[in-house]
Amino acid sequence: MTLKARIHTELNRLASLAGTNSVPQLLRIDTGDGHVESELTTIDQLACAFNRFAYKTDKLANSTIDELKDVANSLSSQLGYLLESISPVEIDDEACVVQMRSNPPEKDDDGTRYYELVVARGELTLLRYCKPPGQPRAIVAANVTREVFERLGEDFVDTVA
Repeated sequence: MTLKARIHTELNRLASLAGTNSVPQLLRIDTGDGHVESELTTIDQLACAFNRFAYKTDKLANSTIDELKDVANSLSSQLGYLLESISPVEIDDEACVVQMRSNPPEKDDDGTRYYELVVARGELTLLRYCKPPGQPRAIVAANVTREVFERLGEDFVDTVA
């Protein structure tokens, strides 16, 4: 069974539990080289919302900053199906981390919303933030279709492979 199909099956399983449990659901799929995990806040037939989406893998554990930049650049070109395009904003050579954000972010009267993708040794992590005027930023649920969610899993894993 493909990773996309396994994610689809797990979303269906978690959706059936959602009616009895209003707390976030943890999706975790083993990939052989690591695991995809996400904290889901909402799941329905067409879409879901997540606070965090991550791929944890030992394949990135000893990566150089140049290898992480390559992963970041590849993801930047692949994730065009999200609300905003994502591009690198900060590269920390010492910590071996590439931080990416929506470019441009979504802005309205309520503030600025953007994705933040961190490419680090051992893990890729995608979050969505909201920064209201005059307040600190906070993690907010990212709303995506199930198809986009499944594709995220495939793209994260395939990019590292």
